[in-house]
Amino acid sequence: MNLPACFWQDLRFGARNLARGRTFAAIALGSLALGIGGSTAMYSVIYAVILHPFIYKDAGRLMSVTMRSPEGRGNGSYYSVDHFLEIAQRNTVFEGVIASTWSDVTWTGEGDPQRIRGNHCTMNTFDVMGVAPLIGRATMASDAAEGAEPVTLLGYKFWQRQFGGDPAVLGRRLLLNGVMRTVIGVMPRRFMWRGADVYLPTLYRRGETPEGVTGVHLMGRLRAGVTIAQAGADLRPILENLQRQRPKDFPKTWRIQLRTFAETFPSGIQDALWILFGAVGLLLLIACVNVSNLLLSRASYRRREIAIRASLGASRARLCAQLLAESLVLGVAGGVLGVAAAYGGLQGIIAMVPPNTIPDEAQIAMNGSVLWFALAVSVAAALLFGLVPALQISGRDIARPLKEAGRGTSGTAGQRVLRGILVVGEVALSLMLLVGASLMIRTLISIQGIDLGFHPARILTLRIPFSDQRYPDAGRRVAFLREVLRRAQSVPGVVAAAVTTGMHPLGSRGVTVEVVGGGEPDKRPSLLFETSEKYPEVIGIGLLQGRFLTAQDVNGGLHNVVVNESFVKRYLPGGPALGRTVKIPDAFTIVGVVQDRLNRIYTNETLPELYTPYSIIGRSDRLVLLAPGRPEALEKAILAQVYSVDRGQPVTDVKSMETLLAENIYARPRFNLLLFAVFAGLGLALALFGVYGVISNSVAQQTREIGIRIALGASMRQVVGMVLWVGARLLGIGIGVGLAGSLASVKVLSGLVANVSTFDPYSFAGVTFLLFAAGLFASFWPARRAARVDPVTALRDE
Repeated sequence: MNLPACFWQDLRFGARNLARGRTFAAIALGSLALGIGGSTAMYSVIYAVILHPFIYKDAGRLMSVTMRSPEGRGNGSYYSVDHFLEIAQRNTVFEGVIASTWSDVTWTGEGDPQRIRGNHCTMNTFDVMGVAPLIGRATMASDAAEGAEPVTLLGYKFWQRQFGGDPAVLGRRLLLNGVMRTVIGVMPRRFMWRGADVYLPTLYRRGETPEGVTGVHLMGRLRAGVTIAQAGADLRPILENLQRQRPKDFPKTWRIQLRTFAETFPSGIQDALWILFGAVGLLLLIACVNVSNLLLSRASYRRREIAIRASLGASRARLCAQLLAESLVLGVAGGVLGVAAAYGGLQGIIAMVPPNTIPDEAQIAMNGSVLWFALAVSVAAALLFGLVPALQISGRDIARPLKEAGRGTSGTAGQRVLRGILVVGEVALSLMLLVGASLMIRTLISIQGIDLGFHPARILTLRIPFSDQRYPDAGRRVAFLREVLRRAQSVPGVVAAAVTTGMHPLGSRGVTVEVVGGGEPDKRPSLLFETSEKYPEVIGIGLLQGRFLTAQDVNGGLHNVVVNESFVKRYLPGGPALGRTVKIPDAFTIVGVVQDRLNRIYTNETLPELYTPYSIIGRSDRLVLLAPGRPEALEKAILAQVYSVDRGQPVTDVKSMETLLAENIYARPRFNLLLFAVFAGLGLALALFGVYGVISNSVAQQTREIGIRIALGASMRQVVGMVLWVGARLLGIGIGVGLAGSLASVKVLSGLVANVSTFDPYSFAGVTFLLFAAGLFASFWPARRAARVDPVTALRDE
C-alpha cells in the first residue's frame, strides 16, 4: 500500500475512533477549540493592526523624513510650508513627495456647525499613496490650475455617516473653513490617511499659509533601488542649507532618520498585543498538554490493540504514523471549532480595543491569512500533543500488554509518571497566566484608586476648535472665550467655569523653563497650563503661597505666573519663589504657589507646572465646568451659550471628566486586564481538569489497594488525605516551577504595569493560594469517591 493511501486510511480510522469515544472527543475538542480559538482571534488582531494594517501601494517605501536632536527634541517629520517645498523640489531620491495635516475643519451652511477632521494634502497625494477613489475621481492637473474651483474628497466613514453612502454626493458643494468646495470623489473604506473625514487638496506656495496651515507632515515614496542610507545622504545637504537660512527652526545638532509608514504610525497598543499574543500562546500550550494527558490516559485502554498490531508485523514507525494521523484529525477538528470560536470572540475583542490606539486603516477580520494561521496552528498542535503519547504507546514491549489483558487498564509506570509531569506543566503555565492577570488587576485598581483631588463625575469638559479663517488672531479668540465664560458662569447649576489648554490628570504641553538668576538652566520639561482664574476651583487645587491668577491678570494679559510645589522643588530649592522671574520664553513673574496635583497618572507623579493667563497667546480651546451633581444635565445649556455667541462655531468632545478618564486613561489597562483574565481563567480551568483527570486515574488504578486499606480499618479521612496528598504534591511542584517561570517572565509585562511592581508580592501570593486551593478542590472529588470504595466489591473485581 502506498504512503498516501495509508495516510488517508489512518485519517479515516482516526475519525472513526473519535466518533466511538464521544466523551474523550468532546473534552479534547473543547480544550483545543479554546486554545486554537484564542490564538486565532489574537492573531487576527495582530495581523490587522501590526503586520498588515495599510492598503497603500508598497507602504514599506513610503518614508517620513525625521530630524531630531540626540535628546529627542525637534519637530520630527513636520516642516514649514517653505521647507517642505524646498525638500520636495531639490531631492533626487523620492518618486513623489506629499504634505499632509491633521486639521480642524469647520463645516457650516447645513444645520449646526460641525467640527470635522480634515487633511490639507498636496495635489499629488492620491497618486503617491497609490489608491484610487471608491467612486468619483482623484485630483487632476486641472485642479491645480490658476482660478480652478476648490475640490474635496470624502473619507468613507464620513460619507456613510453624513450622507448614508449616497453616490449622488459627487458634485455636491460643501462650505469647509469658509471655502466652497466641490466633492469629486469618495475614498475606499481602508483609505484613512490621517483619519480624515475630508481631504482638502491644496496648492502650497512659498510664503503662504493656506487656511492657516503653517506646518505639514512630509512623506516621500522612495525610488526603486534607493537605500535608506543613500536617501539620508541625499537629503542631508538640503536640510543643512535650510538650517543655515533659519537656524531657529532646527535643533543645533540633529540627525536624519527615515522611517517607514508603519514605523511612523504604529499602533498605540502594539507592545500589549504581542504580550497578549504570548499569553494566549501559553493557553494553547496548556490545551495541548491537556489533550496529550487525555491521550495518555486513553492509551492504557489501547495498549493491547497496539501490541496485537505490532505482533502482526506493524513497525513502530507505522504505529506512530497511525497514532499521529488520529492526532491530526483531532487537531484539525479542534481547529475548525477554534475558528468558529475565534469568529464569535473577535467582535468582543474589537469592542474592547481602546479608542485611538490602532491605525485607522486597520480592518480586523477573519481573512485568508488568519485561516492559514489557524490551519498551521492546528497541525502544529496535533504534532505537539500527539507525539509523546504516540511514542509511549507504540513502544517495543508487546508481551506485557498481552499478558496483562483482562487485568485492568492502569497503564505503565512510565505513562503515569509522564502524566504527572504534564500536569505539573499545566499548573506551572496556568500560574504564569494568573500572575499576569493579577498584575493587570492590581494595575487597574491602583490607577482607578488614585486620589485625583477632585470629583471627575462632577466636571463637564468640551473643546472649542477655532479655525484661523473665522478667528485669525488671539484678540478675537480671547474675546469669544471671555464672553462664553461669562455666559457659562451664569447658567444655573454651574459652580465654576474655566478655560484651559490642558487638564488634570491628563497633563498639558511641555515647555523648557529658565529661572532668571537660578544658575545652570534645567532642560527637563515642565507643563504649561494657559488658563483662567477659576481653574483651581474647578479642579480643587489649593493655594500655598501668594495668590492665583486674578480676573485682572487674565483680562489684562499680564505676565504673571503661578507655579506648583514640584516646580519650586526643582528650580527654587530652599529659596523664596514669589517675585522670581521665569522665562518660557517670555519673562513672567511668579505671584503664587499652589499644591501639587497629579498630572502623570500612569506613573503616579507630578511634574513641575506653570499657570499663565490664557489671554496672552489665545490658544486655549478647552472649557471645563464644575457642577454640583452629574454634569451631563448642563450640556444643552452650555452649548446654547456657545452658539449664542457665535452660531457658526462648532463644539466637540462634550464629555464628563469621568468619561474622558475612562476613554483615555483606564481603557488600556482594562483591555489588558479583560483579555489576560479570560486567558488565565481558561488556562486555570484546563489545568484543574488535568489535575482532576490524573487523580481520578490514580484512584482507578489503586482501587484494590484502597479496598484493602479500608478493609484493614483505614478511615475516610485517611483515604481522602492519601489521595489529596498526590494532588497536593503535583500542585506544589507545578506552583514552584510556575513561580520560577513567572519571576523570569514578568519583566516582559513592565510596559503594561503601572503603579505596581512587576514583582508584586500580593499578586504572587494571591494566585498561588487560588491555584493551590482550586487544585485541592479538583482533587477532592476523586478522593471522596475513593473513600467510598466498597472493599468487598473492589477485591472481587480484581
